[in-house]
Amino acid sequence: MVDSSPLQQQADLIRASGALGKPGALSRLFDFLLERSLAGEAPKELEIAFKVFGKDSRFDVSQDSVVRVYVHKLRRRLDDYYAGLGTTPQRLTIPKGEYRLTIEEQPGAMADAVSLPVSPPAIVRPRRIWPAVLALLAAVAVGSLVTFALMRSDGSDERFNAVRASAIWAPLLDDDLPITIVVGDYYMMGETDESGHIRRLVREFFINSTGDFVHQVEVSPKVMERYRNLNLTYLPTSTAFALQDIVPVLAARKNVRVMLMSDLSGSMLTTSHIVYVGFLSGLGILGDPTFAASRIALGGTYDELIDLQTDARYRSTGGDTTESRYVDYGFVSAFPGPGTNRVVIIAGARDTGVMQAAAAISSASGLAQVQTGASSAAAFEMLYEVQGVARAGMSSKLLFVSPMEPKRIWEMER
Repeated sequence: MVDSSPLQQQADLIRASGALGKPGALSRLFDFLLERSLAGEAPKELEIAFKVFGKDSRFDVSQDSVVRVYVHKLRRRLDDYYAGLGTTPQRLTIPKGEYRLTIEEQPGAMADAVSLPVSPPAIVRPRRIWPAVLALLAAVAVGSLVTFALMRSDGSDERFNAVRASAIWAPLLDDDLPITIVVGDYYMMGETDESGHIRRLVREFFINSTGDFVHQVEVSPKVMERYRNLNLTYLPTSTAFALQDIVPVLAARKNVRVMLMSDLSGSMLTTSHIVYVGFLSGLGILGDPTFAASRIALGGTYDELIDLQTDARYRSTGGDTTESRYVDYGFVSAFPGPGTNRVVIIAGARDTGVMQAAAAISSASGLAQVQTGASSAAAFEMLYEVQGVARAGMSSKLLFVSPMEPKRIWEMER
């Protein structure tokens, strides 16, 4: 039987490192295997398909390799994590041909281990990176447009009255709690060459703030020695366009503030209504509650969505720059917060999905569909499919409006 103490310790380190990425299929698989392994059990492929990936009795292991594919992905993530640490006395592994986590001792690791001094992350002035400078200026321009929208919009147009009375917006406007719009931002690092000069800006999916950067330097000094903390983030361009639709709905009734997701802390989740605007991949600490009771699960990437009720799979092609025509997906969710507040998620796989989601819930016609499907549910979600050309949505359709069970959203699974 597996010794649960070192197994749990290694699992906690892996989770804290961000090696599993944002909440999704891979992290669900890891958590399930950990739970069963700590109990000394090794689940079968069929059980994993049912409990992790939402498959039903029609699932055929000979025809669908989803479990084997994700177990392979998880093995690679674990290998990458330990490769970044160098020599370690123990490592967490998935034995070949099995579906369980176990601890593998590394002979001689303690004798070979070297204590490496960890310097604080350096703030280095970039050199010769004009494309990076232009990207930074673009991010600043988006931020300025957000501020401009907040300052100029008084929301006094009577056409917004019906929108404000909808199931999405009325609970945010009918009390004294403030409203905070949280925009999904992305942390950028500088990657250096052999001479120590920064050659380009890069992003790692598990490093989303300066705090994450410092932590990663501590746990993986060898891997991180070529990166520099520049205190830079960027925003998707769709953020500004989405706020042009959303701000007029809110600004006439209340003061609205805007902050970056990388600045949002858990303590802020109970003191204000939260409206998230951005990519699904930028949800940060809102990711877990957003998908806890959702009928949508993330696939192998944030471009793939899986409907757990119908097993339908939706894949955004909005990131394929070789195609002029594409399909994208917009996602909206509204649910109670952990206090007396509400949370509204306005997201998309890519830019066009975000803009379509914002446009739909800021118009009376779009909200009429929501009202029909959500009825009086305290928590509900909807998914839109958008046909796009360049950066514009040509047509869209509402795929579903579905109620959710509020109790599942903030409860910790046991």
